[in-house]
Amino acid sequence: MSSSSLDLNEARAAYHARWEAVEAFKAQELAALTDERARQIIRSLAAGEPWRERPDWSGLVEQQALLHSRHRS
Repeated sequence: MSSSSLDLNEARAAYHARWEAVEAFKAQELAALTDERARQIIRSLAAGEPWRERPDWSGLVEQQALLHSRHRS
């Protein structure tokens, strides 16, 4: 084996070791997540437009209205 292929194999092994460490940390962080902290994170994610409940519309009806308005434009 050439030294370049050995270097590549060592780099791959190091990458996989780091990836496993990151995955283990993420798993620990997720296991320690409380319901309240999850709510805080969800609230911090700002949506473009808040959801408006419209009992007279379903998702399909709204989608069709959007598509039809594009065809007319």
